[in-house]
Amino acid sequence: MRRFLVLLATLSISPTAALAQRDSVLTHRWVGIHHGRPLQLEFYGDTMLVVNDQHALDYRLTYDSLVAFGDTSVVGRYRLVLDRLLFQTVDEVVTMAVQNALARPLTGRWRGPLGTEDGVETELVITPDGTARWRRLPAGGWTYGEWDREMRWITFTWSDESEWRGQYDPIGNAMLFEVTVADAGPTILRRIFR
Repeated sequence: MRRFLVLLATLSISPTAALAQRDSVLTHRWVGIHHGRPLQLEFYGDTMLVVNDQHALDYRLTYDSLVAFGDTSVVGRYRLVLDRLLFQTVDEVVTMAVQNALARPLTGRWRGPLGTEDGVETELVITPDGTARWRRLPAGGWTYGEWDREMRWITFTWSDESEWRGQYDPIGNAMLFEVTVADAGPTILRRIFR
């Protein structure tokens, strides 16, 4: 009997370990429908985002509740059931599933060095209607165009008749271009959520 109690004490999970386990389980992008609109929550190690918001949320996560304030406010209780996150708000229960990296949309804002010798940063904005625009930061003028995707390859055709062809890395949330503008080396743009 004593060995059983020692084994049971050894196998019991400490509160700190339980919190770490919960955090690692939640560290994904969760998608669901709330009030007829998509709700996408993205958890990182110490950050939580509502996808397409401009700022990271200030949030508090306990073993069964979530309170977050920012561009979008989120308050409710949650639990994990059969690989689904059940998030109960004041009005309804939202069933959320993990979204794989390959299913993440390309739309949104991307930034990174343009690959030129002066090290200037660039911003790329991709919209769901098949259009895009880019500019040099901080105050360059916008160049407009269209985009097309073939699996991991993305092609941008710009109004100045130039073309960018890049490869999308969904795991790293980055795009790699061999050539963007004249005299530019390889360019890596990363998706930004803020």
